[in-house]
Amino acid sequence: MSNAGTEAAKEKTRQEIAKLVDKYQNLPTTSIRKYTEADTRRVFILPLFEALGWDVYSREEVAEEVKTPGGRVDYVFKLHGVSQFYLEAKALRVELSKPEYIKQAITYAYNKGMTWAVLTDFEGLQVYNAQTGRLFINLSCSDYLRDFDDLWLLSKESLEHNALNERAEKYGALPPRLGIEQRLYNQLRHWRETLFTRIYHYNQDLNLNYSQIDEVIQTLFNRLIFIRTCEDRRIEDRVLLGAVHEWQSAGRKGERVEILRRIFRHFDGYYDSDLFALHLTDQVFIDSVTIEGIINGLYEIPGGMASYDFSLIDADVLGAVYEQYLGHVATVVKQRAEKAQIRMDLGFPSEPTFELTAKKQRRKEHGIYYTPRFVTDYIVKQTVGRFLKERSHNEILNIKILDPACGSGSFLIRAYDELLGYHADKRGKPVSELDQWERLPILTGNIFGVDLDIQAIEIARLNLLLRSLARRETLPSLADNIRQGNSLISGTEDELKRWFSDNWREKKPFNWEHEFDDTMAKGGFDIVIGNPPYVRIQALPRDEADYYREHYQSAFGSFDVYILFLEQAIKLLKPGGRFGFITSGKFLKADYGKKIQQTLHRECTVESIIDLSAQQVFAQATTYPVIMVFQKGAEEKSLTYTFIPANIDLSEKAQPIDASALPTTTTNQQAVVRGVWPPITTKDTILAKLSQNTVPLAELADRIFQGLVTSADKIYTLEKRAEPNKGLVKVYSRNLGQECELENALLKPLLSGKDMERYGYPIPNQLLLFPYKVSEGDAELISPEEFASSYPRCWQYVLQNKEALQNRERGKMRHEKWYAYVYPKNLALHDKRKIAIPRLVSRLTAVYDQDAKLYLDNVDVGGLILREQSERNCLYIAGLLNSRLLDYYLHRISVPFRGGFYSANRQFLEPLPIRRIDFDNPSEKKMHDDLVALADKMLELNKRLAPIRNTPCNERDQLVREIERTDKELDNLVYDLYSLTDEERKIVEGS
Repeated sequence: MSNAGTEAAKEKTRQEIAKLVDKYQNLPTTSIRKYTEADTRRVFILPLFEALGWDVYSREEVAEEVKTPGGRVDYVFKLHGVSQFYLEAKALRVELSKPEYIKQAITYAYNKGMTWAVLTDFEGLQVYNAQTGRLFINLSCSDYLRDFDDLWLLSKESLEHNALNERAEKYGALPPRLGIEQRLYNQLRHWRETLFTRIYHYNQDLNLNYSQIDEVIQTLFNRLIFIRTCEDRRIEDRVLLGAVHEWQSAGRKGERVEILRRIFRHFDGYYDSDLFALHLTDQVFIDSVTIEGIINGLYEIPGGMASYDFSLIDADVLGAVYEQYLGHVATVVKQRAEKAQIRMDLGFPSEPTFELTAKKQRRKEHGIYYTPRFVTDYIVKQTVGRFLKERSHNEILNIKILDPACGSGSFLIRAYDELLGYHADKRGKPVSELDQWERLPILTGNIFGVDLDIQAIEIARLNLLLRSLARRETLPSLADNIRQGNSLISGTEDELKRWFSDNWREKKPFNWEHEFDDTMAKGGFDIVIGNPPYVRIQALPRDEADYYREHYQSAFGSFDVYILFLEQAIKLLKPGGRFGFITSGKFLKADYGKKIQQTLHRECTVESIIDLSAQQVFAQATTYPVIMVFQKGAEEKSLTYTFIPANIDLSEKAQPIDASALPTTTTNQQAVVRGVWPPITTKDTILAKLSQNTVPLAELADRIFQGLVTSADKIYTLEKRAEPNKGLVKVYSRNLGQECELENALLKPLLSGKDMERYGYPIPNQLLLFPYKVSEGDAELISPEEFASSYPRCWQYVLQNKEALQNRERGKMRHEKWYAYVYPKNLALHDKRKIAIPRLVSRLTAVYDQDAKLYLDNVDVGGLILREQSERNCLYIAGLLNSRLLDYYLHRISVPFRGGFYSANRQFLEPLPIRRIDFDNPSEKKMHDDLVALADKMLELNKRLAPIRNTPCNERDQLVREIERTDKELDNLVYDLYSLTDEERKIVEGS
C-alpha cells in the first residue's frame, strides 16, 4: 500500500476507534458491571481489531482458541496461516495487572513459540514479549487516539510490514530471541551433565559404562516428558509435582527416587508401553536433590513469567531439542566448581565430573541435521497430502508411509498429523476430538521408520506416542513400526560375513523383506519421505564403501551416502508410490551423481524440485539442499523447478513454501540428467497438445481393475484338452499332473497376456475354476453342501488339493473357506462388458470383450469397465487405446521393462488423454462415428482371422492385409481427431 493509502487507512481506523471509545465512555456504570467476557469480546474487542484491518470473522485470519489446561488465550491472529500474536480477552474493567492473567497469556504464547501476547478488556490493552515476560505496550482506552501509532502496531498492515518487531528492536524490547526449544534444550543438557556425574558416583557397584548411563538418562527423560504431557493434557493428575511437594512436606525424608519408581510402575500398569517396562533406569540410584531440581524445572521456566505447558509444546520443538541433545556426548573433564562440594558431601576421593561436548565430528560423520518445519510440511503435503486426494478411502486406510532415516521422527509426526486430519474430516469432527482408539490404528497401521541410532528411535517412538495420546489407555510399543538398523545394509549371515567378517552385527544390518515382510510382499511402501544423512565416501569405513559399491548402482565415483538412500527409496516404493526428500542437490551436477541421475530418469517421474541452495536451511551445515518429489514409474511429463533466493525468509515465522509465487521453470524429465534445464522440446509439444480438449481415461472409467488372484494358479488354472461334452470338459491339472473331467459350469475362459492382440478375438486355452456365484454385482463363495451336490467332480477336485489350498499364505487359509481365493477382489466384474489390457505391453493393446465372458488373469491382464456401457462408446475407447498415438503417450509416462515392454497398470492407464467429442459439431461427430465404424470393422476382421490365424492360405493373407490397411486408416483418423501436424505424426510413427 502506498504512503497515501496507508494514511487514509489509518485515518479511517482512527475514526472507527473513536466511535468505540466514545461508546465505552458513555456506558452507565450499572451497564459495565453486567458485561460478561463474551459481551466485551463481541461489542468492543472484536470491533477494535476489525477496525485495525483484521477479518475477525475469518478463522483463517482470526482463530478462536478453545479452552486449554493452562487457562485460555481467546484468539490467535494469523497472516498467511502463520501466527503473529495471541490475544486473551477479559470482561470490562477487570484488573489486567493480576499475575494470573498475565501468566495465562504469556504461557500460552511462549509454549507456542510466539513472541507477542496481548491482554485486553478494551478499557486497557497490554502487549507482552512472551519470551522475556516484559511489558512492551500499555494503553488505556483513553490513550487509543493520543497514542494511536502504538495501537496501530497491532494492525494487519503493520504486522505485514513487521513494524511491531522493528519498533521493539529499536527500543531494545526484542533482544535476540532464545526460543522455547533452546531453553528446554539448555535445561536438558544441564540436567544430563548433572545426572551423569551423580549416577556415575552413586552406582559404582553396577559397573555402568558411559553408554549405559546415557541410556538410563535418555529413558528417564522420555518417561518424565511423557508424564508431564499426560498431566498438561489433563489425562493424569500432576503426580510429579505432587510427589515433590509431599516429600518436601514430610521433611524430605526417604529417597525421592523410590517415589519416582512407584510413579513409573503406576504408568506401566495403565499404559503398558515399552516406555515404562522394567529397565536399567529402575535400578540406578539418583539423589533426591537432583530429582527435585529436574522435576521443578519441568514446570517452571527459569527467570520467566511463563511455565512449560507440554500440551502446547509442539512435537517439532521436542524434536529439535532432542536432535541437539543427541548431538552431544558426555565426556570426562577436569574438576569444576561443584566438584569440591560433591567430594565433601559424599566423601569420595578426587573423581572426575562430566560435561557434554558437542559431537561435531560425529555429527559430521553421520550427517544428521534436524529438519525445519517448513520442509517437513511441504514434503508431507506433496506426498501424503496428494495420496489422500487421489486415492480411495480403502487405499488410504492401508497406506504405508516410511522414513528410512527417521531420527526423532519429525517427518513421521507430520505424516501422522496429515492422516489424523483426514480421518477427523471423515468423521465430521476436529482432530482434538479423535479418541485414542481412532488414533492408534492409524499410527500402528500406517507409520513406519528406521534409524541407526537407538536413542533417536526411542525419541521417535515417544513423539509418536505423545501424538496419539488422548486418554489413559494401553499404548502400543511401536517396536514393530519404528525399528533400529542400517537402512542400506542387508543380507544373509554368510553374505554379511563376507563383507564385514565376524563383526557384521556391528553394522546393524536391516533386512527389509523380513522386518517389514507384509508390506514388502505387497509391493512396498506407498510413501517414502525423509532427510537422509550426508556422508561422503571418504568418511566411510573401507568395508562399508566396498559393500555399497557392490550393491548400489548409484555408488559411483566419490559418492555420498544420501544418493544411496534415493536408490533405496525407489526399491522400497510400490509402483506409482511417491517419495519426497530434502537432500543435497550436488548430485544433479557432480560427476558422482551420474548413475543416480540415470536411475531416477529411468525409473521415476520427477514431479518437482525446489532449490534451496541459496538458503542456510540447516544450522552449522552447508549442504546446498533441494527438496525433491518423485513418483516411482517413468513418465515423460513436465516437472517444476523452483529456485528460492537468499532474500526469501524461510524461518519458522515465514509464510509456508508457496512454489507458485517463486521463480519457477516448467521443463521435461531430461532436466534431471546432469542438472540441465532445457527448453521444452518438439516431442513435448505433442504431449501438451494431447492435454487439450481431452479428459483422462480415469474420469470415463467406472473401474480399472486387476485380474483374479487365487494364490494357487497350479490348482485353479486348468488347460483345456477338449471341447465341452454333456456339461463336462476334459482339462489338465498342473498340480495333480493329470487330466480330469470337470463340470463346465464352474470353468471360465481365462484370458492371459499371450492370448491378446490388438482388436483381437481371443479363444483362451486356459480355464479358471471359479467357486463363486455372481448375482447383482456381488460374488458369493459356493457353500460346501451346494458345491458337493451341484458340482461333485469339481468338489472332489478341490478336496484332492485341500492340503495345498489350506497351506496358502503360511497356513492362513486353514478355516472353513479354505477353497476360496486368498484375495477375493473384483470377483463380480468379469462377467461384465469390458476392455481387457495386458499389464505389460510392447504396443498398447486393448481387447473388447463384447460378450462379457472373459475372466482376466491377474498376472497378465487388467480390465477397464466404462461408465457408459454403450457399444458405440466401448468401440470408441477401444479404438483410441489401440492407436499409435495413445501408445506413444503411454511409452512416455510408463515404466520400462526388459525386452522393450512397458507397464500398462492402472496408474498409467488413468491419465491417458481421451478426446472429448462435441456431438453438436458435425465435423467432430463424423470423426467419432468413422472411428467407431473402423474399430468395429477391426473387431470383425480379427474375429474372422482367429480360427485360421495359424493356417497358411489366401483368405488369411487377404485378411491380414485388410487389417493393416484399416489399422493405418484408423491411426490417421486419430491424428486428425487430436489435430497433430504432419511433423508431429512423423515423430509418433518413428518412435
